Amino acid sequence: MATKRLALELGLVQKRQIKTSVINKIPKTKQEFDYIVVLDFESTCWENGPRLGGQEIIEFPAVLLDVYNGKIVSEFQQYVMPTEQPVLSAFCTKLTGITQEQVDNGIPLGACLYMFSKWIRKMSEEYKVTFNANVSGKRATFATWSDWDLGVCLQYECQRKNLRKPEFFNQWIDIRAVYKNFYQRRPQGLAGALKDLGIAFEGREHSGICDTRNTAALVSRMVRDGVLKRLLPFATVDEELSFSLCPSRVLTKEDIFSRVPVESLI
Repeated sequence: MATKRLALELGLVQKRQIKTSVINKIPKTKQEFDYIVVLDFESTCWENGPRLGGQEIIEFPAVLLDVYNGKIVSEFQQYVMPTEQPVLSAFCTKLTGITQEQVDNGIPLGACLYMFSKWIRKMSEEYKVTFNANVSGKRATFATWSDWDLGVCLQYECQRKNLRKPEFFNQWIDIRAVYKNFYQRRPQGLAGALKDLGIAFEGREHSGICDTRNTAALVSRMVRDGVLKRLLPFATVDEELSFSLCPSRVLTKEDIFSRVPVESLI
């Protein structure tokens, strides 16, 4: 008690309280988004480049990242059956690790989009998340390593197959571009970007779900570095966007590219 009285007399306690109050006033970084859905498709490919007609998605993975704690809270993964070029090349299997049996047992892209939309709706309800900037609540958006996944691959495959693409896919964050702009260096692929930040790539490169998890780890680090503090998605397909998740804006049973019984999707 004598020590405490002496500290009070000397003003040491008061000084400590002032220091603590200053620390408490340091604001936490407010991010533009509370959740980010990270995507990384794998598609048909050939050693000498794409064949006539374009590439088809064969693995459709996604993870939901909690921006504030840096943790993945949910995952989605589905192998997709290619229909334009149904037989995988040996090069594709070697690169991605995806086998012919896996895609033969997969589902068509339309069915996959239907299932993914149901997953998005479930996540929206469970975590109180909205993709609509005009709706109050926790905000979410999509992120990919480059614009290829949503701006090229999915966009053109849906057009070729006359599939209705969910409108929430019309806007996203290009993580590669953001990385380059913020750190002022050109990344040597996803693994190279991670390595530059001292993060080891976990799993198999070019496995869709592994790439997605590692991209989420990179996003989490970038958030801690302040990269995404006030970032708005800048890659878009259409100028006028709607992110409503109401039933009329997601795929219906009639939108599904058949060959898969509807009953198996419910």
